[in-house]
Amino acid sequence: MAPQRVRSPDVLRASAARGHAPVIVCVIARRIWTHGFGGLEEQARLLTTGLAAHGHAVHLLTTAHPDGRTTEPASGGTVHYLLGTPPGDYSAEFRRESRRWARENFARLGVDAVLSLSVAADGLVGLEGPPIYPIITGWGWNQLRSFWHDSGGVRRLVELPWSALWLVRTLPRSRALLRASARVICVSPEIAHQLRRYRACYLPGLVEPTEFRADPAARATLRARLGLSDADCVGLVVGTVSRQKGVHLALEASAAVAREHPAFALVVIGGGPAAAEVEADARRLAPHLRAFFLGPMDHAALPPYFAAADMLLFPSLRQEGLPTVVLEAMSAGLPVVAMRAGGTPAAVADGSTGLLVPLGDVRGFTEAARVLARNPDRRRALGRAGRERVEREFQGNVVIPRLVKILAGDAC
Repeated sequence: MAPQRVRSPDVLRASAARGHAPVIVCVIARRIWTHGFGGLEEQARLLTTGLAAHGHAVHLLTTAHPDGRTTEPASGGTVHYLLGTPPGDYSAEFRRESRRWARENFARLGVDAVLSLSVAADGLVGLEGPPIYPIITGWGWNQLRSFWHDSGGVRRLVELPWSALWLVRTLPRSRALLRASARVICVSPEIAHQLRRYRACYLPGLVEPTEFRADPAARATLRARLGLSDADCVGLVVGTVSRQKGVHLALEASAAVAREHPAFALVVIGGGPAAAEVEADARRLAPHLRAFFLGPMDHAALPPYFAAADMLLFPSLRQEGLPTVVLEAMSAGLPVVAMRAGGTPAAVADGSTGLLVPLGDVRGFTEAARVLARNPDRRRALGRAGRERVEREFQGNVVIPRLVKILAGDAC
C-alpha cells in the first residue's frame, strides 16, 4: 500500500472531546535513557518529562530492555519495551513489533499523535491511526560525511562502502515515513531547509536548564577531587569518544593550549570506539597536559562536571542536528568552542555565546580555546549570554508548548 500524505488534525480538540488529558502521545525511539548515554536518549527523556509536566499523557515505545522487562513508569510517562527486538537498534524486528504494538494498543490507549525520534516509526507507514510527526536530527548523505570521519586508511576503504550501502537501503523507508507524516519536525534550520518538500518545520531540541545551574560548592568539591585549583582553566568534552565527534582534535588543541598556559586541563566524559586510542595518545604525545578520562557516566551525574568546567570543547565533525550537550553547557553558563557542523550554529552564536570555527579547522579551534583560556572575563560574558539564550529559546517551558501547537495543526 502506498503511503499517503496526512493532513494534520486538531488532536487537542479531538482529545478534549473524548474527556482525555489534553493530548495522548506515543513517542517511538530505538534508544532511550535506559539503553545508555547520549543526546538522542536524553531528548527522549526530556520530551517525556516535558509533555507530562504540561499535563499530557506519554507512552514511550522502544526496543527491548537488556534485562527483559516489558513496561515501567519513567519520567512521568509509561515505557513499553518490545521483546524480541535488538536493544537500541533499527531492525526488521523493531519495525514489525512496533507495527503490531501500534495496531493492538493505539485505539485502546486513545493515542492522539505519534512522535518519531528520527525514523523510528517507519514500521507504521501505511497503518491507519493517529498522525505521525518525525523529529529529524540528521538526514541523507550528510550522514555519510559523518561516517567518513570515523576511520582512516584501509579501515575507511572497507567501512565507508558499508555505510553508503546502509544509507541506500534505508533511505526509501525513511522517505516513505516523511511522505506519510502530518508534519516533519527538524531540530535545526538547515535540516528543515533540506527537507522542505516534506512539510518540514524547525523546532529545536530542548534542555532543562534548572539541572545545570552554576553550583560553586559542587565546582570546588569536584576540582579538589581532581587535584585542580580554582585558578586552573578546565576544558570539558562530553559525549561518545569517536573520531567523528572530534575528541582527538580536542586533545590536540588542549595540548597546544597547555604548552602556553600550564594551568589548562582537559576533562573527557564518555566512552566509545576511540576512547582507548585517544587516552593513549594523551599519555604518549601530551604528557604535559593534565587530562582526565572519566569514562561514561549516568546523565544525572553530569551537572557537577559542567559546574567545575570553564568551557565546553565541541570539535565535532558530525553532521548532526542540535547537540544536546551544547545546550547543557550553555545552561551551565559555559562558553562553547565548536566547529560549524550540523545544527551547532543554531545555538552557538559566534562571538556572543561561544566561538565557532570552520569545519575541520584545528588551528582555528586551538586559537579559540587559547583566547578563552587567557580571558576569564570573556568566558563569563559568553557563558551568561548562552544561559540567557537557552532560557529564551531552548528550555522545555518554551519548546513543549510550541510542539503541542504543532500537534494541534498550527504553523511552526
